[in-house]
Amino acid sequence: MKMKIFTALCLIAGFSFFFGQKVEFKDKNFEKAVLENFDLNKSGTLEPMEAGMVTNLFLVQKGITSTEDVRLFKNVKMVLLDDNTIPDINIGNLDKLELFSCTGCKMSSFKAENLRNLTSLYLDNNILATISMKATPRIEQLTLSLNQLKTIDFTQLKNLKKLNIEHNKIQKIDISGNPALQTLNVGGNKMKESDIKKGTKTDITIFGTEE
Repeated sequence: MKMKIFTALCLIAGFSFFFGQKVEFKDKNFEKAVLENFDLNKSGTLEPMEAGMVTNLFLVQKGITSTEDVRLFKNVKMVLLDDNTIPDINIGNLDKLELFSCTGCKMSSFKAENLRNLTSLYLDNNILATISMKATPRIEQLTLSLNQLKTIDFTQLKNLKKLNIEHNKIQKIDISGNPALQTLNVGGNKMKESDIKKGTKTDITIFGTEE
């Protein structure tokens, strides 16, 4: 009997400890926006169980300056951070993330790593000069229009179907390693069709080349 009581007390203590834990944020505006939507028990803090239930983060125009807190949401599938001011983004190790968007964020560099289910990436209307993507094999749609990119390597994106690089500073592009590519928009880059290395694939619709 004493053993049963002791076991029950241990379980209660364990649950109290778990539910009493607080998720620690680095960006206060990120925390404020999240609490407005996901503080289910109205405790004024976000608990691990609540964070684990979040699958969509729609945090548009919230005064956020960092994406570091995205890592706290291991089950998130969609992240929209448009119209915040986030100069540098480094995001990775989110196994369930499928869509990431940060348009109009005044971003100058972007790095993605180990996002194995990411299929859609939207980074338009920034000041991107560098972009790095590692272990992001499932990307199908990538939009990078209205940035400052001069070069970019797409060779690892074997599933890429739609690519938009309008209004950058790119003079040449190699898409010979992208067998699934269907549409490419290069408008505003002063690029001729001869500047695009296609390989053996010819059934690609290309927009924006100069005569």
